[in-house]
Amino acid sequence: MTTPRDGKKTLKRRDFLKMVGAGGATMVLAACAQPVAAPATETGGAAEAAPSLEGQKIKVLLSDFNFSRFIADNTSELTDKTGIEVETELVTFPILLDQAEIELSSGSSNYDSMWQVFIKAQRWMRAGWSTALDEYITRSNFDMTDFIPSTVDAMVYEGVTYGIPFLAESTQMIYRKDKLDEVGLSYPKTFDELETVLEATHAPEEYYAWVMRTEPNGVHFPFPIWIQGYGGNVFRDPPNDLTPTLNTPEALTATDDLTGKIMRYSIAGSQIYGTPDCQNAMAQGLCGIWVDALGIFSNITNPETSQVADKVEIALPPGGPGGQFPQIATHGLQIPVGSEKKDAAWEFIAWATSQEFMFRAMEEAAYNAVNRKSILTSPEYAEQFNRGESNIGQLVIDALALSNAAYRV
Repeated sequence: MTTPRDGKKTLKRRDFLKMVGAGGATMVLAACAQPVAAPATETGGAAEAAPSLEGQKIKVLLSDFNFSRFIADNTSELTDKTGIEVETELVTFPILLDQAEIELSSGSSNYDSMWQVFIKAQRWMRAGWSTALDEYITRSNFDMTDFIPSTVDAMVYEGVTYGIPFLAESTQMIYRKDKLDEVGLSYPKTFDELETVLEATHAPEEYYAWVMRTEPNGVHFPFPIWIQGYGGNVFRDPPNDLTPTLNTPEALTATDDLTGKIMRYSIAGSQIYGTPDCQNAMAQGLCGIWVDALGIFSNITNPETSQVADKVEIALPPGGPGGQFPQIATHGLQIPVGSEKKDAAWEFIAWATSQEFMFRAMEEAAYNAVNRKSILTSPEYAEQFNRGESNIGQLVIDALALSNAAYRV
């Protein structure tokens, strides 16, 4: 980073690659997504709690996220049902990564359940820091068939399940359809079309055509869309050859294209933007296109929190000469091996990831990144999230099919 006389930081290509490289240093492998199976009826939920769980108090570490907040707001339901009291701690995602690593690696009993982060899951499971859940799943008749298979696979190591997934995340593109209509353009499907749309709609300082997370932990999700779209990759031949390839012509072209769009059209300009900055800018109608995780678009599509909820639509991110490569992710809930209240922690996980509770989160908390097939394909989901030509459930399915995530952190 350099700081000009006006005090604003500028984002150089070298700086951008350093940030991506720093994120790449933590990479572990995850299998590519599997196609979504036909919807299945889920009957699993929190099993009838044993009398010994009455009055037990567990502590749960979660990232601050709309589904997490819905959990925190409704834990009294689990208390009424089982007698288990739940204390939730919500932190930002970067803090969660550091805090979870410390707690798990030390064998601490401070938390009884926490996020199972897919970019860390293989490391945590392989090290024996997470509790095997198969016995709990079998004992409580918890039906796993309703979850999108690839989200479950991310929580499995050597055939053993160490987490229950609650999210099927994918990169999508949210855009102001009204602004595109004004200039007679449709949503961009290629990087070249994106450049045309941005140039045609950009009208600073009242309206900026583009916004993007430019902090290091936000760059890693959208950037592979560009690097793979131009025919490159993060590694040479993952998972067989993990030689970094961020210095190839394809990677440099991708970097120039993406950083150029940030510098020319972004509301952040040369500054560093995080998730709340982008959310607020979009919701206030200050900018027009954002390519990022579907799950963090919810406050933009919610009329109660957005001034443009009726003006935005969602589509797959654009692609390049190498193809179209939306990215995917998942997270789940796990039990740290150091927990002294594992039975109660399982009751919490089974309740929080049950079909009934997740359906309510979809309806009441605008949780659109749900990973249960029965919800994702339901009429209620379509009514809640589809807008205009946007079929969100199908977009998630398409992203899972198109993604090449073998390099995934």
